[in-house]
Amino acid sequence: MFKKFFILAVAAGLSLAVHAQGTVQKLSDKVTVTFPGKPDETKNPVGGNIYTYKKDSTNMFMAMSLDLSAAGLSPEIIESMGDAFWDQMTTGMTQQMQGAVITKFEKAQIKGKDGRYLEIDGTKSSAPNLKGNKAFCYLFFIGANLHQFAYYTSNKAGSIADAKDFFDSIVIEK
Repeated sequence: MFKKFFILAVAAGLSLAVHAQGTVQKLSDKVTVTFPGKPDETKNPVGGNIYTYKKDSTNMFMAMSLDLSAAGLSPEIIESMGDAFWDQMTTGMTQQMQGAVITKFEKAQIKGKDGRYLEIDGTKSSAPNLKGNKAFCYLFFIGANLHQFAYYTSNKAGSIADAKDFFDSIVIEK
């Protein structure tokens, strides 16, 4: 009897350990991220895939990679435009956020890559992922591939700290 209990306890412990490790998701040739669980995959209408994981009714994690070379953007063009490129990009994002407001937009280092950090207030948004939520996002380029990572929460007290493990799990291969 003890032996069966011990085997069941060990199996349950291993099951929890495997579940707690999350799911590593490859976004591009050089980038992976670990979700708290198995993410859903959807095709991005403009190319690539979007991965989302709803932890519960108040928290969601998202990651995507989008190759912008099809739009005529090369790494050299992106680099040469500097801040003006990011400004144009956020203008386009704002138009798609259906009433959400970018409350913070700043330069950031993401695993050694220059990028941007955004905080978004979706209180007045009608966009499905933003409606009533706050979002915390990191964006960076590798070549002409835009990589985006976001944490959405409807918890009024929610913060970037709630997604620390997710953002810390980003891996960029050299």
